[in-house]
Amino acid sequence: MSTWERHDVVVRTTATGHELTAPVFRCRGLNDRPLAYLQANVHGGELQGNAAILALLEMLEKETPRGTLVLVPRVNPVSANQQVGDYVAGVYDLHTGNNFNRGYLYLTGPSRSASAACYVDVDSFADVHREAPLGEIREDFRAALRAALDAIGQEAATWGADGRLEFALAIQKMAVEADVVMDLHTGDRAPRYLYVPEGTIAAARAFGFPFVLEVPPRFAGALDESTFVPWHDLAEAFRRIGRSDVPRFVDGFTVELGSMNAFSLSQGAEDARRIASALRYYGVLDGEPDIPPHRITACAEPDYRPLYAPVGGLVDAAVAPGTPVRRGDVLARIVDPSRCRRMPPRASDAIVEVRAPEDGVALLFHAFSSVSKGARLVSMMTRTRTL
Repeated sequence: MSTWERHDVVVRTTATGHELTAPVFRCRGLNDRPLAYLQANVHGGELQGNAAILALLEMLEKETPRGTLVLVPRVNPVSANQQVGDYVAGVYDLHTGNNFNRGYLYLTGPSRSASAACYVDVDSFADVHREAPLGEIREDFRAALRAALDAIGQEAATWGADGRLEFALAIQKMAVEADVVMDLHTGDRAPRYLYVPEGTIAAARAFGFPFVLEVPPRFAGALDESTFVPWHDLAEAFRRIGRSDVPRFVDGFTVELGSMNAFSLSQGAEDARRIASALRYYGVLDGEPDIPPHRITACAEPDYRPLYAPVGGLVDAAVAPGTPVRRGDVLARIVDPSRCRRMPPRASDAIVEVRAPEDGVALLFHAFSSVSKGARLVSMMTRTRTL
């Protein structure tokens, strides 16, 4: 039988002293590990991950995990409540302008602290542990990451923590314990797709989503990167001293569940089934992962390229998100009647066609049908391959 616990974690304290909290559900199965950490809705308008987590809760009523799951729906009440009229302005913090998913701490990179060059020095760690067994390396390194977060918190207790740090610490203190992390998001207008660490082909196939972006081991502030990049850095440090048997012990994924401001319980059940398949791959749930239901198209994350609107106007998409296209295919038409200057007016003068610069997949479209010149109109996968 599973053992369940619930507690609330504080992610922001308001000017009136109110604590904004997120619910944390912990399901311990037969073992403490492997441990999976899943969160949803870090951006206020990206809702579908909540449906997936609810469906996972239902699934876990009937199935005892082999390992342990930590599930955090509605992880960011700050962004969820940033409503302007009917619109949820939830990607960026209205206090600072920062993206809520770009403020996490790089625990093996340059320190933000005045007291250390970096939080955890992987080369020093590898040197001390050069003869240690893998299990000891994994546990000691996790303890080092945990200690770094504690030290950052202690320094913040003296100097104070801005909202970005308060939020990052609350999340990373949970995620640092995990063997696999899944951050559930949605795109603007998009199909289901994944950001995966380079080299995780089998895991990507276990998810079974049709599109995959392979993330190199570099840090840009997102949760998936804050999860797997330190462990990649550790493996590289051991390689530098001649030890090649130390793997990247932890993987982190950004799971994109369709379009923003969409929410479907029925689709959430299917999303949960795909996530559960990946959890089976990692041994968190019993059983074998599903066979992918369709071909999976992948590209390196640097080859996922934005195409910017050449003019402003109203967007008429010519293809659906997730459509393979050839160079020169029309992706969208941007319409502005003010461009009709000849008399009598001609409707064709109002239309500017936007064509694909390369072969690829038109994966994601701008969230709105009115854009200014220079807005990201379409994000395209290029140089694709099949997994």
